[in-house]
Parts: sequence; C-alpha cells; structure tokens
Amino acid sequence: MSLSRGSASFPGRRAIFVLWLTLVWVLLWEDYSPAATLTGLVVSATLLALFPGPAPRRFGGVRPVKLMRFAAYFTYKLLEANLIVARKVVTSPIRVNEGVIAVPVRESSDAVVTLIANAISLTPGTLTLEVRRNPTVLYVHVLDLKSVEEARAEILRLERLALEAFGENVDQAPESESAGGRGGSRSGARGGDD
Repeated sequence: MSLSRGSASFPGRRAIFVLWLTLVWVLLWEDYSPAATLTGLVVSATLLALFPGPAPRRFGGVRPVKLMRFAAYFTYKLLEANLIVARKVVTSPIRVNEGVIAVPVRESSDAVVTLIANAISLTPGTLTLEVRRNPTVLYVHVLDLKSVEEARAEILRLERLALEAFGENVDQAPESESAGGRGGSRSGARGGDD
C-alpha cells in the first residue's frame, strides 16, 4: 500500500494522537509518575495498533478571508431565517409549506461535510436529517419551502463558501447530479406548487 500525497503526514498524526491519549491517561489517573506515563503510552499505542481507523482525508487548511465571507454569509442567513420563522409564528393563520429535499454536494473531508450539515441545522427553519456518502447527499427539511431549486441553491452556496474557506476543491462538481432529481420531491409538503 503506497502513501498518497495527502496521507504522507498520517504517521506523524498518529504519533501526536498517541501523545494526546497518553496525556489524557495521566490526567485521568491523576498520577504523574514515569510508570503511569509509560503505562499510558503503552495503552495508547496498543489501542491505535488494534483500532487504526481510516487515514484522514486531506484537509486544505483555512483561508482567513474566505472564512470571513463564510461567517458573514452564515450570519446573514441565520438572521434572515430567524425573521422568517418569527413571522410564521406571529402571523395568525399558520400556513407552513414544508418539505424534505436532497442536495448532492461535492466530495470533501468529513470535517467540512459536518460543518455544512451543522450550519444548515443551526439555521432556524432548516434541519439536516441525514448525510449519505458515496456520493455525498444531504437530506434537509425546510420549513418555509417556496422552491426546491431555490432552497438547494442556497445550500450549495453555503457549501461553496465553506469549501473555499477551508481550502477544499471548489471546482469539482457533485458526483451525482441525478441524486438531487430523485430526492427533490417535496415529500410531506403542504400547499402551493414549485
């Protein structure tokens, strides 16, 4: 098995992880003796040898200016969604047009996919219900669904900004364009048409 360019530092990360686990071991036992440290080192190394886990995907690093753009866009969408949900609650006849949409996204690191899914869930009126990999598709419940394509476009913009902020490949198209078409129906949606 050859090491790819992205996983070349994986042994170094494992060594850091062993040291981290050893530190946690010593702190939990509240015993700072060399024997406790050596025991923690042996236990940590043994655990990582028995349960190595997959090699992490390459992380492109943080781009501060693009991270600020992502944060600004997310804050704007958060405020906008709060106002929309508040208006829905305050108006007398509650007419909710909800639905679940499938949004195919680009293949990226687990950390970036988690960031996107959590950013969606933190925004009032939207909730990431499921994330599927190979190809990566987010299933999102939208409370105020006016247009499936408009909601999908907003999520894809959030994805693009997150990928730019964290140095991932933005030019890559989602693997399954058809996944969005299959899951694009508004299951459970009430009232109105696209």
